[in-house]
Amino acid sequence: MKVLASFLLFVFSLTAAAQTPPTIRFGRGFAAEEQLWLMSVRKDLTPNQGKAYNLNQILFQANPERFQAFIAGELDGGTAPGLAVIFARAQGVDMKIVASICLEASGAGIFTTQYMVKDDGPVKSVKDLKGGTIAVVGIKTATDLWARAGLLNAGLVPDRDTKVVPMAFPAIGDAVRSGKVSAGTFVEPFYSAEKAKGGLRTLFTAVDSIGYDHELLDIFFGEKFLKEHPDAVRAFLADYVAVTKYYLANMEQAKTDLHKAGFVRTPLPVYLKTSDWKRTPDGRVNVDSLKKLATFMHEKLQWLEKPVNVDSMVDQSYLPR
Repeated sequence: MKVLASFLLFVFSLTAAAQTPPTIRFGRGFAAEEQLWLMSVRKDLTPNQGKAYNLNQILFQANPERFQAFIAGELDGGTAPGLAVIFARAQGVDMKIVASICLEASGAGIFTTQYMVKDDGPVKSVKDLKGGTIAVVGIKTATDLWARAGLLNAGLVPDRDTKVVPMAFPAIGDAVRSGKVSAGTFVEPFYSAEKAKGGLRTLFTAVDSIGYDHELLDIFFGEKFLKEHPDAVRAFLADYVAVTKYYLANMEQAKTDLHKAGFVRTPLPVYLKTSDWKRTPDGRVNVDSLKKLATFMHEKLQWLEKPVNVDSMVDQSYLPR
């Protein structure tokens, strides 16, 4: 009898385990990821959540810490600039980009990262940054790449003619105004907040520096998780695409919900007026732009020892068709 009871308990345990959807431990950031955050704030928009997968979003302030957690096995996936994934793949990290979050792009009503200087300062053109400094959020980040590209376009040699220094986004506005740095990198919502104060003007943008629209943030997963839980990833991305379409069609309500939930600390009236990055409704990745970035990183900046096979690091087969 005891043997039978033990066997039944074992069977019931297996059944319960089989019915419990896998939890996606997902590392997120603090800017430009609105439709992803909305998946946790408005679960009513994600019919697969709690059935095909559970989502645990974990906040990280920077990419290095997020990648360290991923390598340590503490995350199954997350958000990251395509540039950061290129770096990781070059170092042999098993991760794949599966969807796009947003792009740096030009166009009416679309935001692109701004490089700003004092309106009444001595810097009138990028060439005037010679002998000066430009603040980026981190060395060998996307903000660093755009800054260096802008300097190279003006005939300046980064680190020799112009220093590139790391600085947190919230501190850059005061640093430019006080003359601590000659120019700085501004993303939303910091850009709108600083513009409202006045006294700063745009010198160039991320799209100006590179010359084409390109991936800014993407969703990645570890290859092991993709192989072990393909249905969960497909369900997650189906919800993600649905929420992205909702966000684009109901941006004011979506932003209000995110603000109320504490995902955004900028005053709501300012946040509602900020322009947004370009987001593709179907989550498809601009692979060609990643190839161009990888080539630039290898040939112009010499950040990579050898070329990276971008085609092998992107897998869009999990997206809804």
